[in-house]
Amino acid sequence: MTTITDFNAWLDQAEADDHEEAYALYQAVRDTTDMGPYKCVSAPNGKWIVSASHAEDNLLLASDAAKSTFLSMISDRYIHDADMDMESWYHYKRNMAKDD
Repeated sequence: MTTITDFNAWLDQAEADDHEEAYALYQAVRDTTDMGPYKCVSAPNGKWIVSASHAEDNLLLASDAAKSTFLSMISDRYIHDADMDMESWYHYKRNMAKDD
């Protein structure tokens, strides 16, 4: 497994299947934790390594700015409403998926 810095290439590999996985990826990176198939761990010198159980490569986030940019890219990739943030989008999708 190699480590890459290309956000789009990694997101193509680690594509979320649904809103649950997209939110899990966002949470894993935001909170530096394991969430669903995604994992984000701290690395030396203020860096992070992001991995997915179904991705060939790991992603290196080399700075706070890179982490922030990557979180924005996750949101941009899945949320198609400029008025929603990740939390709002996730809860909206979750409520729409309920079979009442």
